[in-house]
Amino acid sequence: MSNRRTGAVLFALLVLATSACGDGEQDSADASTTTAFPYPPFEIRTDIAVPLEPPLLDAAKFALDMSVDNRLKNAPGANDIERRFRSRIAPEIDITDLPPPPATVVGETGGALHRAVGARALPDGAVEVDICAFATPGLYTQFKDGRVVGPDPAKPFSLERPVVRWTDEPAADGERPASPRWLLVHTGLLGNEDDATSICEPYKPEPFIQKMPDRTSTTAAPPSS
Repeated sequence: MSNRRTGAVLFALLVLATSACGDGEQDSADASTTTAFPYPPFEIRTDIAVPLEPPLLDAAKFALDMSVDNRLKNAPGANDIERRFRSRIAPEIDITDLPPPPATVVGETGGALHRAVGARALPDGAVEVDICAFATPGLYTQFKDGRVVGPDPAKPFSLERPVVRWTDEPAADGERPASPRWLLVHTGLLGNEDDATSICEPYKPEPFIQKMPDRTSTTAAPPSS
């Protein structure tokens, strides 16, 4: 086991819709609730569910790593992740003008599973990887007003098909490597829910649990619904 501008923006929106829909909203805490966040940090796990041989195996591992960084790079304080992400993507899919997230979030907890379920070589020498992002146990976000928003049970997974290439082309940060390495050339967002269901449903982990993690301290926390 080991997150083109339009595509990347759509990916961010899809993650938000999958992980923080109103169906998971819990009761608001009293206004005096502390802004401390006594929960473990949000964590993304990765694995490969199908047998693959190099170079498809290596491409799948790289694509999984990039899917994690793509999901985490805009979090507050994630400057190192953002720099690493830009050092491994093609310039044409770089986004440098996204506004910072609103300063209304106290913290995020829970987790997700990014699972590679397929990979195929493309005619241009690139590799396309099927990655299913399963919202288990799910992303739980606490806001300063006490609200906690969790995953939408009606949307337990999403599908993306990133494209990676073994190349010495420069990355978005302008660096050109001394030798070829994997480079993300397309984020591969898919908005078709039918495709996501047909591809991801067979690989859905069981039991599929969506539950906010237990607190790691006795600091006051918002009540659960």
